[in-house]
Amino acid sequence: MTEIVEEPSYFTLPGEGLEAVGPQPVPTTIDALTAGWLADLLAQRGLAGLRRATPCESMNGTATKARMRLEWDDPAGRPASVIVKGGFSAHRLKMNYIYAHEARFFREVAPLLDVRVPRCLATGEDPGQRQYLCVLEDLDCSGTRFQRVERPIGFDTAKSYLDVLARLHARFWDSAALKPGGQFDGINHWEALPALPRGAYAQGQLEAAVFAQYLDLPRGRALPRIFHDNGRMRAALERANRLGREAPWCMVHGDFHLGNLYHDGEGRPGVLDWQTWSRGHWAHDVTYFLVSALDMLDRRAWIDALMAFYLERLAAQGVRSVPDHAAAMEAFRVHLPYGLFVWLTNPVAFQAEANNAAVAPRFALAAIDHGAYDDL
Repeated sequence: MTEIVEEPSYFTLPGEGLEAVGPQPVPTTIDALTAGWLADLLAQRGLAGLRRATPCESMNGTATKARMRLEWDDPAGRPASVIVKGGFSAHRLKMNYIYAHEARFFREVAPLLDVRVPRCLATGEDPGQRQYLCVLEDLDCSGTRFQRVERPIGFDTAKSYLDVLARLHARFWDSAALKPGGQFDGINHWEALPALPRGAYAQGQLEAAVFAQYLDLPRGRALPRIFHDNGRMRAALERANRLGREAPWCMVHGDFHLGNLYHDGEGRPGVLDWQTWSRGHWAHDVTYFLVSALDMLDRRAWIDALMAFYLERLAAQGVRSVPDHAAAMEAFRVHLPYGLFVWLTNPVAFQAEANNAAVAPRFALAAIDHGAYDDL
């Protein structure tokens, strides 16, 4: 039997010229996250006096997140715990490009954005070991409320996150920084279905035997038969590719679903997991978010108002080439199959089956409502 592919490859592997950051070598196991190594790293960022660091919990997924309890010579103004995020699992060498990409985000991009993200205390980067870590604030210590994909959100909460997207997208809307010779010229362009070799994972998920296995899981059994045709799915993704190549481009988060969103202790929206930031079309983030985050009937009732709100917020952020509503809704329609594809073919190592089974039908009904397959 053909095995379900479990090796995402959205981004180019780190190339030559990457510099080591922090004390070397960077730990590749949680046991190697010693107080001495972490103390040296944090001292380089002005946080001296760490006496003890104790791993107390680890959370596995695309990256491993290890919570470390910290003891200081003087605890005043020092965190009681941090999250060390990076590659500590068996698949870390296959995924190291994503860890490197997130470390770059916190070093180079986060300071430029008007978007709330976890505070990054330091990064540890070791190209020789192909290991890249981010030492992040522990949001659990500040009353943060994390969203969950199984719990759709309300209208006002959706608006709060659309405002975040508008600020993210407006910051580099049609910017020279994303064009040849610009600061972020080398980042990948987001595509629903990348070509080989970069698209090996997505292309593999569309192979007939692999695709059929997902259809036999609870998430697949919940879908109408129109979505069982892998060839038609490929055509839909390729059409999203074509639209995604059209300028203007902006910086996109790439994975803007509820599992990566939170409200802090003061009720302000924030965004986690910057492993897939890239250059791309605004409609990818907006479509992916709205359909995955809303109850299906709420999405039907609210989609026009929420899209209008996003476009208004783009204009308020100074974007001059804001699409009109009709063009925005057509872009929304074209991007719908991507979300269906992702939540249909998510390996359970990255999303629990209950989550996949909750979200895939949201995209399926939206694709039916908006005729995403009608002209394919």
